Amino acid sequence: MVLGDHDGPHHVWLRNTSRGRSLAYVVVRDAAIETRRQAAWRLDRRLAGTPSSQRTGFRPTLFQRQRLNLLLDILDMTQALDGRPTSYEIARRLIYRNTTTGRGSEWKASTERRRTLRLIGQARHLMNGGYRALLQGVVKG
Repeated sequence: MVLGDHDGPHHVWLRNTSRGRSLAYVVVRDAAIETRRQAAWRLDRRLAGTPSSQRTGFRPTLFQRQRLNLLLDILDMTQALDGRPTSYEIARRLIYRNTTTGRGSEWKASTERRRTLRLIGQARHLMNGGYRALLQGVVKG
């Protein structure tokens, strides 16, 4: 079950519950334990009838949203089943759409190539667990 809240949704798994029995929260002890504790606390407040806070959660800026969308587009392109694109193809299709990027040694020595490789690395980092920092509200870049 998903319960809405101003600070973020609560994903709740209800097991066999009966009236009059106490509820239990299972909080995984990992790097995000403080975020998980706060979520359990917010859920407990909501179940007790306390209105949700008006505090806004993680709200990326326009630039951050555009960058995150670009990183997702890069991941979509690199994970496509029809073959793995080169960094040049990623740059030409997603990052430098309206410019001409050189080929061969010109591309290898270009700042565009270095930026493209950096973005591909950031996209892979997010995919491999870096997204957890976003869930905690920590945004870099």
